[in-house]
Amino acid sequence: MGLGIVEGALAEARDLNKKVPASRLPGADPDLLLTYGELASAAQTAIAVVDRATDAMAQALHSGPHIDPEEPAAVAALVATAETVMAKAALHVTTRVLELADAPGLDRFWRNARVLTAHDSAAHRLRSIGDHYLNGTPGAAVPGHWSM
Repeated sequence: MGLGIVEGALAEARDLNKKVPASRLPGADPDLLLTYGELASAAQTAIAVVDRATDAMAQALHSGPHIDPEEPAAVAALVATAETVMAKAALHVTTRVLELADAPGLDRFWRNARVLTAHDSAAHRLRSIGDHYLNGTPGAAVPGHWSM
């Protein structure tokens, strides 16, 4: 869901920026190009991390009862990382899109990103990820989110 928000906001802002009168030539503005490069990179980073977490989860589920005892915590940490990266990208991209293309309706992406991320603390996830990474704490990656 978060990736859809990111991709939708970015695509709609791009399309709106392309409709600016030719006399303003937004496609030649180096700052605008830099910003879109940054936002597209943030979106692609989130997509890559979510894809990696999805693949790891599918592989772990495919292993079933034969899964390595330490793998569930590693997969949970990767899923928590993907959630965190996606949430940060959604908030960042949707906030910047409002600055890039001041048009009615774009705020819906930001509002959706806020609703998606407001109920789940990134700080809590990051502490759990850090605990797993630093201490190898099994099951600490996302308490209550993983069971097999």
